[in-house]
Amino acid sequence: MQLTFRLSVGCKIIEKDLSCHKGKIAVEMPNLDLNENIAEVTLNPKTKHIVRMTFHQKHLRFACQRCAIFCCKLGGPKLTQRDIERIRQAGYSVEDFVEPLPNKRFKGLPVMCGNLRNREDGSCVFLKFDEERNVHECSIYDFRPALCRLYPFDFEKAGPQSFLLKLIPCCKGLTALRGELVNEEFVTNNLLGAILDLTVECNTPVKKR
Repeated sequence: MQLTFRLSVGCKIIEKDLSCHKGKIAVEMPNLDLNENIAEVTLNPKTKHIVRMTFHQKHLRFACQRCAIFCCKLGGPKLTQRDIERIRQAGYSVEDFVEPLPNKRFKGLPVMCGNLRNREDGSCVFLKFDEERNVHECSIYDFRPALCRLYPFDFEKAGPQSFLLKLIPCCKGLTALRGELVNEEFVTNNLLGAILDLTVECNTPVKKR
């Protein structure tokens, strides 16, 4: 059985996340066609190898600017059980970084087990600022959740074996002149692992230690 997902452009999630700012944050939109697919990708979920990839946009580049404006400063993402176990094994207590989800059913894949805890200012609890270099950093970068690894891309289930992967154009790292070209190598090295993690159902209760 092969798993197919489609890369396309959209910003629905960013619009939702920015609603609390009531227009106080100006969004600088890259010159992207919001209706254009980036690529169609077919992979084998057992081997995790890409079988076929057809790009429709060949000049998109990405390089994180480490500003955290449209990601970490807006709070931590939802977590899968695999995310929680990865951070716990890095030496963190579950109670210190997991907040329970609201009492409502999460539709579609993946099944989420909690939210990454936020500070009082709304930023992710693992976000830190390097004053000497004037950049933001993630204190658990090597163990960061799948949604963090996937950003500024997102995906949703479109069929039994198909997924829609969308670009979040509000990210300031997109179309960076010195950014990495978003091609098959980029998808394989930066997105594929997170996509596969996020397609795993979460059925095991959270372990508190």
